[in-house]
Amino acid sequence: MVSPWFIATALAGFNTAQATLIDVKAAGSTGQSVLLSTEFELAFQVVVGGGTAGLTVARRLSEDSTKNVLVLEAGRSGINDTLVTIPKNSFSFVGSDIDWFYNTVPQTYAVNQTVNLSSGKILGGDSAVNGLVWVRGAREEYDAISDLGNPGWDWDGFYSAMKKAETLETPSRELVDEFGFVINSSTVGSRGPVNVSFPAFLPIANQKIINASVQLGHDFNSDAYEGNNSGVFYTLSSEAQSSVRVTAEFAYADPVLSRKNLVILYNGALVSSLNLTGTSTVTASSVNVRFPDGTVTCARPKKTGEVLLSAGTMRTPQLLELSGIGDPSVLSPLGIEVKVDLPGVGANYEDQTLTIVTYLLKEPYQSFDALSYDSALEAQQEELYKQGKGWLTFANSVLNMSPANKILSAEEVVEAKQILATKPPTIQQDLFDSIKSRVFTVPQAEYLLFNSFSAGPVKEANRSYVSMAITHLHPLSRGSIHIASTSIDDHPLINPNLLESEWDRWFLAKATAYARKFFQTPAFLEIFEKEVYPT
Repeated sequence: MVSPWFIATALAGFNTAQATLIDVKAAGSTGQSVLLSTEFELAFQVVVGGGTAGLTVARRLSEDSTKNVLVLEAGRSGINDTLVTIPKNSFSFVGSDIDWFYNTVPQTYAVNQTVNLSSGKILGGDSAVNGLVWVRGAREEYDAISDLGNPGWDWDGFYSAMKKAETLETPSRELVDEFGFVINSSTVGSRGPVNVSFPAFLPIANQKIINASVQLGHDFNSDAYEGNNSGVFYTLSSEAQSSVRVTAEFAYADPVLSRKNLVILYNGALVSSLNLTGTSTVTASSVNVRFPDGTVTCARPKKTGEVLLSAGTMRTPQLLELSGIGDPSVLSPLGIEVKVDLPGVGANYEDQTLTIVTYLLKEPYQSFDALSYDSALEAQQEELYKQGKGWLTFANSVLNMSPANKILSAEEVVEAKQILATKPPTIQQDLFDSIKSRVFTVPQAEYLLFNSFSAGPVKEANRSYVSMAITHLHPLSRGSIHIASTSIDDHPLINPNLLESEWDRWFLAKATAYARKFFQTPAFLEIFEKEVYPT
C-alpha cells in the first residue's frame, strides 16, 4: 500500500542507514556537500529529473545495492500538499509554485494563439498534477511502435510492463451498486507500486454519459485495459482507496527510502547543462547543478556510470542543446560549440489539440461550481473527504474513445479519405502511413467531462456547469522545441505547429461538432438546460 506521506531526514553521503532525501532550500549547503563528498564519487547513475520517469528509473536502478543512484530535481515535494493529494484539485496547480509556466509561441494556424502548456515542477512531475486518468491505448498503437523500427516495443512488451507498475484496488459492492463501476481484475496488475482505483463519487453528468453514448450507438466497453479502448467505459484513477492521489513520489520514492544507495536532491537542484568529453565517442562526464544561492557544483558519476536525462518533454531537448548536442543551425548562431551533430533533438514535436463545449446544468443538479457558492456544501464535502468519501475524491472516471468512422457520416468518411490522400509537409512518411492506416480502427477522438465551468464568456451566479473536452488523439502536424538563448532560465521556443495539417483542422472541427450530439440525447437532456459555449 502507498502511504500518502513520509518523513525523511537529510543526511550527507551514501553510507547511511537509509536513503538520503535532501530538501536543498531547507538544508543549506548540504546538497553541495553531498556532490563534493568522496562517497558520492561512487555513484553509478545520475538521474536528471525526479518526475514520473526519473523516479521510476531511480527506483529500478537502486534495486542493485552495489550501485549508487543520485536524483536531481528542481521542484519541491508534494507531501501533505492538498493541491497535489486531493483528486478534485487536479489541474489546480496552474499558476502556482509547482508550475513550470510553459507556453507555446504564437500558433500560426490557430489564429496566433499562445497556448498554455503548464507542467509539474515537483517531485513526481506531471503525475502530481494531471487528471489522474489511468488508461491504456489500443493494442494496434503499441504494435505500430515496434513496426516503425523498435523491436520489442509492442503491445505484449508494454502490457506486461504496465501491469507490473500497478495494483488494482477493486471497488466496494456499495460503489458498484451506486455507480455501476465494472473492471476485469485479470487485465490490471496486482503487485505494482501504483495503486489504482475508482473514486468514491461519480458526478451526475459522468453517470449519464454512459447512457448518452449508448443512445448514440457507441458500445459500452466493460474491459478497456486489454488492448481495446474503443467505446465508452469507466476509467481507473491513480488514487488509492484512501482517496489520495498516487504520484511517482509517493509510489516509487516513498517505499524505498530504506535504501542506503539512493540520494534524492530536490527543491532547488537545478541542472543547467551537461559536461561532455570525447570526440569520436562523446559521453556525459558530469552535470552542472545550480543551487538556490546561485552556486554551481558538478555531479559526477563513476567513470563506468551514466547520466540519465529524464527532464521532461520541454527541458530535455533544452539541456541537450545547451550542452552542444543538436542541430548546428540552432546551436551555432548562439555561439554554442557543436559537440554532437544531431538534428533530431527538439524536432518532430507533436501535441494533441483540444476544444471545449460548456453546458448549464438544470436545477437542482450541481457540479464542482457549487463549492464556490454554497459554503455549507463545501464544509460538508471537506468533512466527507476526511472519511475518504464525497465530491473531493473525484477527478475523472469515464471516457468515450471513438475511431473516426464512429463520429463521421458516410459522406464525411469519403471526404476524410480524400484529405488523408496527401501527406502533410512536416510529418515523416512512415509515421504518416502508420497513423493513416489506423484512423478508422482505433480511437481518434476522446470525449471527457470536466465537472465544472471550464470555458465560456459568462458564468451565471449560483449556477452549476459541466464542460466537455474534445481531444484529437493523433494529429499529423509536427513542430519543434529549440532554445533561443544560452540560459537555462529562458524557456525554449515551444512550437507544436498546431493545426498546420488540413486533416487536423478538419477532424477537430468534426469531432467538436459531434460533441453536441451527446447533449441532444435523452440521457443528457434530462440534466442539461442549454449550451453556453460556444454559442
